[in-house]
Amino acid sequence: MKLYSLSVLYKGSTKANLLKAAYDLSSFSFFQRSSVQEFMTFTSALIVERSALGSRASVKEQEYLCHVYVRNDNLGAVVIADNEYPSRVCFTLLDKVCHVDYL
Repeated sequence: MKLYSLSVLYKGSTKANLLKAAYDLSSFSFFQRSSVQEFMTFTSALIVERSALGSRASVKEQEYLCHVYVRNDNLGAVVIADNEYPSRVCFTLLDKVCHVDYL
């Protein structure tokens, strides 16, 4: 079980803007880390852009499982984990992250 990325994004009218992200890329080699981080950043933004307001979803992308939660006020969060990571834990984490006051 591995959690690779946690991102908080704002869903704008045309694209999603990354507000904050944390990555754990220690399981990848040094030379792969920048490419993997770029992939995870791009995938997180793309999933938030395509998700409806007030929705939760899980999307399989390559060997990763991406869990997304977008609130009605356009704040979204994405967790990227492996297939073994429990989805219930991911959605609980997303719920807690999205209910922190950022303003």
